[in-house]
Amino acid sequence: MKRCLGFILVVVVLVAADKKKTTETKEWKVPARAAQRENPVQADENSIAVGKTLYVKECLDCHGPKGHGDGAGARDLDAPVPDLSDAKMWKQSDGSMFYKITEGRDPMPAAENLSDEQRWHIVNYVRTLAPRPRDSEEKQQDAQTAKGK
Repeated sequence: MKRCLGFILVVVVLVAADKKKTTETKEWKVPARAAQRENPVQADENSIAVGKTLYVKECLDCHGPKGHGDGAGARDLDAPVPDLSDAKMWKQSDGSMFYKITEGRDPMPAAENLSDEQRWHIVNYVRTLAPRPRDSEEKQQDAQTAKGK
């Protein structure tokens, strides 16, 4: 009986460890040169519209309509899909986002079927999904207002 309980405990621990491994996202390191790459496509209304069309075709299935990582295809994956609507996305350079779209990483496929320009349009659209962080000056003004100054 003790052996059976011990075996069950080991199995539960291994399953839990495996589940934890699949729910954690490993840091995706982008080469410095790629991260520094400048976006040559102006983020105007046309680019954002083109980017949205491409996003719907290429990315929506996993990333979802608002970029939350809750698309229908995300349920079939062993790894969590990043939330593109998180303000932390602004910590990434356009070059970093372009690199990730271009290269892909399991389970995300590389965008081999898209031109460079199309990938830049997607970067411009994805930028619209996350709120732009407010700069520290605005935060200080808000803090002073809250204090009644």
